[in-house]
Amino acid sequence: MKKETLDKAKILFEEGVRFLQINDYVNAEIIFNKSLDLVPGRLSIIHNLISIYVNTNQRNKLNDILKRFQNLSDEKEIIYGKAFLHYFNGDFLKSIENCRKIIHDERFKETIQDLLASNFKKIKDFLSALKIYKKKLKESKKLLVYYNIGILFSELGRPRIAHYYFNKCKQIKNDDFTNLHSLALCKLKLKDLKNGFILFENRWKKNEPVEMKYQDLKSPNLLSDIKDKKIIVWDEQGLGDTIQFSRFILDLLKFSNHITFAVNAKLYQILKGLHENIFVTSHENINLENFDYQIPLCSIPKYLNIKNTEDINFYELRKNTEAEKKISLDTQKLNIGLAWSGNKKYFLDSYRSIPFKYFDNILKLKNINFYKLSKDIKGEENNEYDLHHNLFNLGDKSFLEISQYIRKLDLVISSDTSIIHLAGILNKKSILLLNYNSDWRWFDDKHQTIWYPSVEIIKQDKFDSWDEVFIKLEKKLKNLNFDKKKPE
Repeated sequence: MKKETLDKAKILFEEGVRFLQINDYVNAEIIFNKSLDLVPGRLSIIHNLISIYVNTNQRNKLNDILKRFQNLSDEKEIIYGKAFLHYFNGDFLKSIENCRKIIHDERFKETIQDLLASNFKKIKDFLSALKIYKKKLKESKKLLVYYNIGILFSELGRPRIAHYYFNKCKQIKNDDFTNLHSLALCKLKLKDLKNGFILFENRWKKNEPVEMKYQDLKSPNLLSDIKDKKIIVWDEQGLGDTIQFSRFILDLLKFSNHITFAVNAKLYQILKGLHENIFVTSHENINLENFDYQIPLCSIPKYLNIKNTEDINFYELRKNTEAEKKISLDTQKLNIGLAWSGNKKYFLDSYRSIPFKYFDNILKLKNINFYKLSKDIKGEENNEYDLHHNLFNLGDKSFLEISQYIRKLDLVISSDTSIIHLAGILNKKSILLLNYNSDWRWFDDKHQTIWYPSVEIIKQDKFDSWDEVFIKLEKKLKNLNFDKKKPE
């Protein structure tokens, strides 16, 4: 190979490194590819491209470059790429196998330690993950190590220990917004609501921040700023969050009677009767020129200076009697709604969603009709619930229709999904089957919740174990004694 070509490739490589150092992955990738065209198979260039695809989670490009250089499969740079590809594809055991091959190479050690710990968490070997983090902590008191330990304990449902490690991070770097957001969730779960809701504002600044919908419209500094002004409050996060936090909008009426609440179209018909002085609409119908201020829904508790659970009020959605008259259920049997699967994008979904097999004994109880309220059930469970003659599918109904059915049911049983929030705001007698490492919104409550008086909690006593929950649930259902109405 000519020296001229090597020199040009070297210049390009150094330029690519400069882009990489400032996290300009787009230009770094372009430059490294040009360099690789001049010196095909150069491992240093391949490794940098692999790092780019890992950092930007471009699994297709990562897969392509590993296939392209499969003749180099025994090289540590390629093994590094394969470890991440297996992780991205959910093959955690293969990823662990590759991590162990290169973990003692100083070039990869720190990154591979973190990947290995992430793999262990995925297969629920939390002790092995913690050992890795503790070992790293002895070597270096870095913020990221403290943070990873805090996240691990958060996922285990140990908010007090997690709080300790997130607070350590805060002492190292006071303006790490991702850590401050995680610290907020711990404080909220521990019912330190005032400081929790203040720190919760860091959701706009953390890595992978929550998107601010109406960025061209200013937010008030204080609630006194909105006196008699035109306000738009907009939903954020999931349907359950919108239902749960909608109660706080009523408190804004003390300051202004010109409030518009913009929500997901699925909730418009349900929430439009929130209050006669609150105009509910979907996002598609918003003209920002009509407003003086915007307030994100989950920021209202901060403005209201919510300090403790006694400051949280409950309201019940008004009934739509005419719509409910059209729904006819068997009045000689108990009618119970079931929801067991939540949003699969939620990072704790594997813990809060319940495998359908746990409901087998419940579904064998006599004189009960069950109604599936869950939507988007995982494919392998479809055939399972189709086998039960007393389980009727309402999962294809709109959210409004489901709300109308809920009012007619005798009881709703749900894991942590939007259904339990809907049943709660409708003041329907319900049972929440709650995972041990539950979301902060349920605090650490095990029997009742301040959010919804009609909701009873049966919470896991042990991490990731539903057995005891369903023993308690089955006993409770066997003792039900609803007074059934006679057929009209």
